Amino acid sequence: MLEELCSLAKKDARITIPEICGRMEMTRREVLAYLKQLSARGYVKTEENKSYVRLTELGRIRGEECRHRHETFTQFLEYVGVNSETAEEDACRMEHVASEETVQQIHNFINYGSTFERVMKKTDLRYYYEPGDYTFMMGIYYMEKTCPRRLTTEFKDYREQISLHVKEEDSCFELLRTDQTKNRLDLWYRDPETGWMKAAEKDGNPLIPTGVFQYFLRHHDPVIEGTALVAFAREGENPMEWNSRELDVHIW
Repeated sequence: MLEELCSLAKKDARITIPEICGRMEMTRREVLAYLKQLSARGYVKTEENKSYVRLTELGRIRGEECRHRHETFTQFLEYVGVNSETAEEDACRMEHVASEETVQQIHNFINYGSTFERVMKKTDLRYYYEPGDYTFMMGIYYMEKTCPRRLTTEFKDYREQISLHVKEEDSCFELLRTDQTKNRLDLWYRDPETGWMKAAEKDGNPLIPTGVFQYFLRHHDPVIEGTALVAFAREGENPMEWNSRELDVHIW
């Protein structure tokens, strides 16, 4: 109602109760009940035996904030393909529960989303690929050597190709060992929620769940880069945090 009052107040400083009833499709009793709540919060003042309503300065500021939140969510939903009527209805619900940070970041995405990099976390790729096997590219890099990045010695034990296995219940990457592997080390990966996990294996090849990666999306770039923290240890030993590596996958 505060949003509607702001819209009406632009035309006339004093708003009549019948105007509000017609705009909101409510009875006079319903409107007066809501106005009582708004008045208690200092947003409106009623005048002349409750025939007119005036927005206070606080009410005008708060109403404009509500309109901004509503328009932001509506634009975002329409941007991703929701029809206008549904977008309006869903925006009415979303604007009351979303944090200010969420509203601001969605606003930034609407204005600048085509030029900024976006990050996806905790993403199971089975929601993006049909069940099956896919082949992509990967690299394993030293964490401390970034300019330029350098491939690790352990990378020589693996092929540049990496397999993505997508099933209905989960998805994972399979690192393919080369035939020349000499010093076999166990591969560990860091799960953001549970910490270091020893990778399961398939035919001697380590398997890493797709959900432990962060994926970076860039506008007009068909290649998506995913990164995960990995480490190598001898059998029976635990991974060393300080000696971890960055595993990069490139998918499209």
